[in-house]
Amino acid sequence: MRSLSLRSLTLLTVSVAAVLGVSPESALAQSTENARHWSFQKVSRPPVPRVTGSNALLSPVDAFVFAKLEERGLTFSPDADKTALIRRVSFDLIGLPPSPEEVTAFVMSTSATAYEELLDRLLASQHFGERWGRHWLDAAGYADVMSTDNDAGIIHPLENRWMYRDYVVRSLNEDKPFARFLTEQIAGDELVEWRSAATYSPEIREHLIATGFLRASSDDTFAPELNVPATRYAVWQRTGEILANNVLGLTLNCAKCHDHKYEPLSQRDYYQFLALLQPAFNPDHWLNPTQRQLPNVSATEKAEIERHNAELDRQAVKLRKQIAERRASYEPKLLTAKLAVLPEAIRADTQAAIATAADKRNEVQKYLAEKFGAALTVKPEEVTAALSDPDKAATAEWEKQAAKHLGRKKSWQHWQVTYDGPVTPTKLLKRGNHETPGEDLPPRFLTVLNRGSAVGDAKSDSPTSGRRLALARWLTDRDSPAAHLAARVQVNRMWQHLFGKGLVETADNLGVAGARPTHPELLEWLTAEFLDNGGRWKLLLKQIMTSRVYRQSSSIAPSQAAVSEIDPDNRLLWRMRLRRLESEIVRDAVLAVSGKLDTTFGGAPIPVEPRPDGTFVISDKNLPTPTSPWRRSLYLLARRNYHPTILSVFDQPNLTTNCTGRESSAVVLQSLTMLNDRFVLDHAEHLAARVAKAAGSDAAKQIDFAFRITLGRPPRESERVVSEAALAKFAKQDSEEKALIQLCHTLLNTSEFLYVP
Repeated sequence: MRSLSLRSLTLLTVSVAAVLGVSPESALAQSTENARHWSFQKVSRPPVPRVTGSNALLSPVDAFVFAKLEERGLTFSPDADKTALIRRVSFDLIGLPPSPEEVTAFVMSTSATAYEELLDRLLASQHFGERWGRHWLDAAGYADVMSTDNDAGIIHPLENRWMYRDYVVRSLNEDKPFARFLTEQIAGDELVEWRSAATYSPEIREHLIATGFLRASSDDTFAPELNVPATRYAVWQRTGEILANNVLGLTLNCAKCHDHKYEPLSQRDYYQFLALLQPAFNPDHWLNPTQRQLPNVSATEKAEIERHNAELDRQAVKLRKQIAERRASYEPKLLTAKLAVLPEAIRADTQAAIATAADKRNEVQKYLAEKFGAALTVKPEEVTAALSDPDKAATAEWEKQAAKHLGRKKSWQHWQVTYDGPVTPTKLLKRGNHETPGEDLPPRFLTVLNRGSAVGDAKSDSPTSGRRLALARWLTDRDSPAAHLAARVQVNRMWQHLFGKGLVETADNLGVAGARPTHPELLEWLTAEFLDNGGRWKLLLKQIMTSRVYRQSSSIAPSQAAVSEIDPDNRLLWRMRLRRLESEIVRDAVLAVSGKLDTTFGGAPIPVEPRPDGTFVISDKNLPTPTSPWRRSLYLLARRNYHPTILSVFDQPNLTTNCTGRESSAVVLQSLTMLNDRFVLDHAEHLAARVAKAAGSDAAKQIDFAFRITLGRPPRESERVVSEAALAKFAKQDSEEKALIQLCHTLLNTSEFLYVP
């Protein structure tokens, strides 16, 4: 690896030496060593460990894990039973529980390829993109609102922001190669000629909407009082920091004010990296969120719409002028009738006073106008009443025609996209303060991840700077260390979503300060596979999920007590980790088992609203369809800080910036919510109705079917006995219908329902 430049190393030396109290020579040596960290190197495919004996048929993934286990005298746990396995796979790939019919078909199948066929079916489902799109949207910091979202009752939505969300879901369903997926999001506008296009083709539309990726930062500059330099700089900086954290797994934000204390990232690196985004988020030529959004029609189409609308306005104005003239012809006669009630001596003077402009009246005229003006005013309704039948018909027809013309006017909506504006110098901000700018800095890639790649200058007549396209290519070029780190980050997060923890547990930090990989050779081998297969998620997911390490049971047998002492945190992966469902999947699973899930794909988000009691619920106002409240949680309005209560209590993350890994707590409020929340209670009733319809009035059949729907398995004998007793008890106290609802509600409250087996 080529070393950092002497200038960069010197800059790093100053801050490290000052903070740690070491000599500059020691700090320089440490900085050089940090630059040699494994994550900054290109991926080198390690050899697969040789496995012999009964384990000779292990997959390469298993071989790497088994080698670590064998060193400690450990081995894999037994495979999970087929009932648990299909439930695990379904939640991991599509975020929904399998139906009883799907479970039965898989469990009863004797085909040697049944498991692979199951994986293929789920990977091909449209729900795959919804499930894995949520992971990407978390890491990207996606929200449907523009502001920091610090007031529960005030929502500032971004028009059509949801189109980016649907782009992500479609792309993952298509298994779009990672390099293309990332390039479209960073520089899709620079890949197509949209400025000169007569109309936007599907390709242009897709590429522009993809750049909504960079519109993730909260932005309060839509409010005039907050549209100040400090806020503008903060939006620009957060945009770059989220990008670096999401794609490269680096804590770049630490270098905003000074050289990074741990990573080989200087403050110059920070601002040179931000310079790549500066033309699109230029604090010197700032566009607030509503100004930055782009019409969803081309400039040519917009001009034609404006011409079309102007002609319709002209015709409507002409017709309404005719109406006004016809009505005005009645006013003199009506005024004369009103004047007739005045004494004859003052009629003429009063009429003259009213006809004279207010600022031109003499004292007598002012008096007369004030005293008689209101009584002599001809009101519109008086004119309407006085119109002759022919004139009434004529003016009504003219008004109808004018309204028809105005009704034919066209409009356009807006997309939340990223595109370049004017380019001004990017300055190094001393201590990160925009009020103390330092030297001008050119756009450059992070030094530690660069091997001679240059940003280059766009042509003088180019409408775009080309900087973001250069950035995208640096992040995806197979010869760039940055592309190798970006691939490692994605592979590590795939592993994290399947196993609860990544091979590097700090999914947001693969740098020097992050955790070391538990299985470094496996991470490198999987990353090499990902790069070699063109960066396709589905291929790598299938490769991991067919491994024995993934198919292990999550249970700890009595015979494994000693293993628990050797590796209590299961870092060596001797069993599958038990994982709680994420917040959205808890809600989606309730909808699925109740039979009420609306699987409509995409579209505008379903609104949510606060209630006076402090809870948040789905709004029942202006819903597109009666089943809209039962859409998947992905399609609810995504706010930064305020989420529906059923999601919030199950650790829905607040998105101040982005989220690369969900937290999973176990608190009493979750149990109380599952017991008392109106959503859960309603769907316990729907579930009971589904069970009763399928099983009839036979209690044994009801219990069997209820267990199969909610938990994916038949009840154990002890569970059957307890359930029968409970049904009989509740039926005696209330009714059979209420008893079945109680049973279904109880099943929704089991830990087994809330956890991936």
